[in-house]
Amino acid sequence: MTSFDRSYRRTTCRFCGHDRLIEVLDLGDQPGADAFLPADRVADETRHPLRVNLCPRCGASQLSHVVAASSIYADYVYLSSTSRPLVDYYQSLVDHLVARFRPDSGAVVVDIGANDGIMLDRYAKDRFVKVGVEPSSAGEVAVAKGYDIRAGFFDEEAVTGILADPGPASLVTATNVFAHVDEIGAFARALERLLAPQGVAVLEFPYVVDTVDGLYFDTIYHEHLSYLGLTPVDPLMERSGLRVFDAVRTPFGASGPAIRVFVAKAASAHARTPAVGDLLAAEERFGIRDEGVYRRFAERVEGVGHCLLALIRDLWAEGGVVGAYTAPAKGNTLLNYLGLTPAEVVAVSERNERKIGLVTPGAHIPVVDDDTFLGMGITHALLLSWNYAEFFRANSPFAKAGGRFVVPLPEPGILPP
Repeated sequence: MTSFDRSYRRTTCRFCGHDRLIEVLDLGDQPGADAFLPADRVADETRHPLRVNLCPRCGASQLSHVVAASSIYADYVYLSSTSRPLVDYYQSLVDHLVARFRPDSGAVVVDIGANDGIMLDRYAKDRFVKVGVEPSSAGEVAVAKGYDIRAGFFDEEAVTGILADPGPASLVTATNVFAHVDEIGAFARALERLLAPQGVAVLEFPYVVDTVDGLYFDTIYHEHLSYLGLTPVDPLMERSGLRVFDAVRTPFGASGPAIRVFVAKAASAHARTPAVGDLLAAEERFGIRDEGVYRRFAERVEGVGHCLLALIRDLWAEGGVVGAYTAPAKGNTLLNYLGLTPAEVVAVSERNERKIGLVTPGAHIPVVDDDTFLGMGITHALLLSWNYAEFFRANSPFAKAGGRFVVPLPEPGILPP
C-alpha cells in the first residue's frame, strides 16, 4: 500500500519560474488518490492540501503542494492493462504512430511511465527494440513479461543508460506522465537527449480547457501536478532544444479528454502543422491566463457537488442501494470532495486484484470483485470511470444484471438501461 507522508509547498511556477501564483481552487485536504489501504490501517492515513494555483504569466495551472514522488510510486496498485478500453485506446495510438512515422525495423521505441507494459504490448512482436521506464512496483509486471524496464524515474541517468544500450529512440511515448513531473525542465532536456535526430516524442495529458469546460475536477489529484495547454508547454520545449510540431485534442485518454502533443528536436525536419497555432489562439480566447475563468470553474465545482449529493440521497430515500463502479485514482478525488462514506456508497467494484480487499483512500469504502458486488443488492452505481460510460453500459456484468449507472460529470445523471 502506498505511503503518502511527505510534501512541500511550491511557490514558483515550474514552467516559467514566476513567483506570484494565484490560488483558484481548493478541494480540501486529501489522501493519495491511489493510496488504497487495508481497513485496519486507516488510522495511519495522511492527507495533504489539494489546491490549484494559476500562473498568470505563462498559463500553467499547478498544485500548491507537491507530494514526494517516491511516496506515491513506492508501492503502486494501479495496473493499466486491467482497463480494456485503455488497452484498445493505446492500440489505436501505436497503430497511428507506426503508420505515420514509419520507424525502421529494429528501431528503439521507449515508453515513459510503462506501468505494466500496456503500451509496449501494443507494438508488433519482435519488430522493434522496446524499452520502458517505470518508477513504481507496477514495472515488475512488465519485467515478468520479458520487457527491458529501467526501474526509476525518467531523468538524465535513465537516458544515459538507454543511449548506451540500445541507443537513441525513434519513438517515445509519455501518456499520462508529463503532468506528473515536478522538475519539468529537466524532464524536457532529458527527452531531447534521448531522441534520435528525426525521432518523435508523443506527450499526452489531460487538457486544461476540457477540464474547465467539462467540469472534470476529479482529474485533479496529487499525482497530477500540472493542468496544461500548449501555451506553457510550447516555450518550455523551445528552451529545451525541442519543438512542438503538431498537437491534437482527443476526447478519450487515460484520465479523460486529453491533448496529444508531438515533439521533435529543434533541428529535425518535422514541419509544424497549422493545428499548433490554431490551438494556441484558441487557448488565448479561452482565457488560459485569466483568473476569472478558474474562479467560475471553482463555483461550478461546488454546485455540481451539491447536485450529486442530492441525487445519491434521493436514490437511498426511494429504496435504492448505491455503490460505485471501478476504482480509478480520480474517483477518490470525487468521493473525498463529496465527503462520501460506506453509509452512502456501500462498496466499489473493481477488476484490479491489487485493489480488491482494500478500502478506498479517505472514504474507506470496501473494494470488491464483480461477483461480490452483484450479490450486495446494489441498484445504482456511481460510475467513477465516467469517461468509459458507454463501454461499461454495454459490457459490465452490473449493467447486464439490470443495474443503473450514475454518471457524475459533467452533469450528474442516471444512464438509461
